[in-house]
Amino acid sequence: METFQDSYGYMYMLAPAQPAASSDWGSSSTSSFEDGYAEDAYKTSSPEPLGRTKSRVTPLVMRKRRLAANARERRRMQNLNQAFDRLRTFLPQLGQDRQLSKYETLQMAQTYITALYDLLDQRDSGQ
Repeated sequence: METFQDSYGYMYMLAPAQPAASSDWGSSSTSSFEDGYAEDAYKTSSPEPLGRTKSRVTPLVMRKRRLAANARERRRMQNLNQAFDRLRTFLPQLGQDRQLSKYETLQMAQTYITALYDLLDQRDSGQ
């Protein structure tokens, strides 16, 4: 078995090609392949379009994809945190010296919106 190491430190083992050897169980005259069925008639369905060969993704490409995905996720979380910070500016402060959690912020926003709706509803029904 042949091995080699690429420039990224990954070790690969290559198995030698297996020569087509005849086996005792398939050499009889009652073999199903000799009855009009060929091995290439059993094609596997592949989701790949015709004409495309299956290519192996190199470790460098995998690392770049992972770094890009991490950057996208980091940007998404930063945007989400900015949105929560902006929402907190519209909510009344109840004398707390600590920042509300995301869950507490959503609860407070829901309560505040309901209170504003009730205030408008009372004002409209009073006139």
